[in-house]
Amino acid sequence: MEEKYYLHQKTGLSKKRKVIWISAGVIGMILLLFLANLYVKSRIEQRLESKVGASDYKDLSVNIFLNKFTVEDLKLDRARFAGNVDKISVSGISYYKFLFKNEVEIDELELNSPQVSLFPKDTSAEKDSAKQKVHIKNFRIEDGSFSKKSADTAAASFYAHIPTAQVKNVKAGMQLSEIKFYDVEMDTIYLKMNSEHYIDVGNFSAVNGEVKISDFKIRSFYPRSEFIQKIPYEKDHITLDVNTITLDSLNLGMRKDSIYLRNHEMIISGADLTIYRNKQVPDDPREKALYSKLLREAPLFLNFEKVLVENSEIVYEEQVEPEDGPAIVRFAAVNANINNLHNIRELKAQPKITANADFMRGTPVNIDWTFPVFDPQDKFQISGSFGRLEGEALDPFLVPSMNARARGTVNNVYFNFYGNDDILQGDYRMEYDNFKIELLTKEKEKEKGFLSSIANLFVDNKQEPDEGGGQDVRVERNKHRSFWNYAWKGLREGLIDAVGQL
Repeated sequence: MEEKYYLHQKTGLSKKRKVIWISAGVIGMILLLFLANLYVKSRIEQRLESKVGASDYKDLSVNIFLNKFTVEDLKLDRARFAGNVDKISVSGISYYKFLFKNEVEIDELELNSPQVSLFPKDTSAEKDSAKQKVHIKNFRIEDGSFSKKSADTAAASFYAHIPTAQVKNVKAGMQLSEIKFYDVEMDTIYLKMNSEHYIDVGNFSAVNGEVKISDFKIRSFYPRSEFIQKIPYEKDHITLDVNTITLDSLNLGMRKDSIYLRNHEMIISGADLTIYRNKQVPDDPREKALYSKLLREAPLFLNFEKVLVENSEIVYEEQVEPEDGPAIVRFAAVNANINNLHNIRELKAQPKITANADFMRGTPVNIDWTFPVFDPQDKFQISGSFGRLEGEALDPFLVPSMNARARGTVNNVYFNFYGNDDILQGDYRMEYDNFKIELLTKEKEKEKGFLSSIANLFVDNKQEPDEGGGQDVRVERNKHRSFWNYAWKGLREGLIDAVGQL
């Protein structure tokens, strides 16, 4: 009996020791997790302050057992950025790499309602030599907004609201072209173009290179009457509305330390462009480069294989006299194919543009235009044709700009010009019936009969259709004017020669 009691007592003591050891182990594990939780929380707090620039936050919750942490109502304040984030959620962090290797590896990082302003880089600041390795497998933004400012109190030069964005496998220092998956939605986008104009975008979406932009606008900060008071010399007052812009395979990368944009097909649909220029303002003294040189010296690299313009309109308005309305030139139903739009020297194919439109009151217009980008003389060739045109259709341009109007019918115009940065020359042919010029009084109410008669002595209305009105054209370029002024000088020279009017 005594032996049984002893064995029973010994077994009871053994069970108690096990319970004690197990309890101690559990308590130790809990204590260890608690201490580890405190340590990790302390390290995260240090990183939030030193790396992220956290000046304040409402709550930091760390759970190393579930391997996630959250930060609420985070305030940011650094030299390069400032703002706040309602909530940051991090899960799947590698604590071993975080604590012992100074690396950040996260399965998922989500920012809820970040509102961040970016500031210019301080070039005088010391560079951070110890770049930290960062790998975020899944990065998400919900209901965020970002802006770019020159200073904390300055107006934003860029602003965008981001309803949702997702990027996978983000690594520190990676190129944009290395991102394999992204899905970004933005709206209410604003970008200051210059001191006179800004861009406004209704919606923007991008999914792995497929981009769609809706409700794209360019506007001036000022109405026309105020605009001319703000500019030191002639500048265009631009108004542009585009229904949609789509790109099928946009790729963003780097080439020779510059941004490199590549895309197969871009479609611009439903664009309405109005350009207004007031000739009462002093001339722009600067030389204007032709398009080949503008592409060649662009601050970024482009390679767009095909750009399509669909169902668009271009209106040019020129204010000649302050008391009159502007002279108007209108191209409606504009459709264009732009092939090989690039500035990559090793590509052999050169930009080529073919376009058609309705000129003024429905006159069909066709244009073919090529310009080798890397030709040192900026050579180009542009040819085209105008269909049947009634003289009255030119009134919106001729009456305000030249105090004249045309009557009769132009049956056909064909031109083929080639040139460079100095000289444009080529052929111009025009067929017309009973074409005459009427010079108007200053009030534009009554024809100046005698002067109009003199003018029309130089118009050969006995021209036979098969004669074609062929003319050799040669004009010098005014390098303070645009390419389109250059082409217009060629057309004007051909018109004057064709009708025999001095």
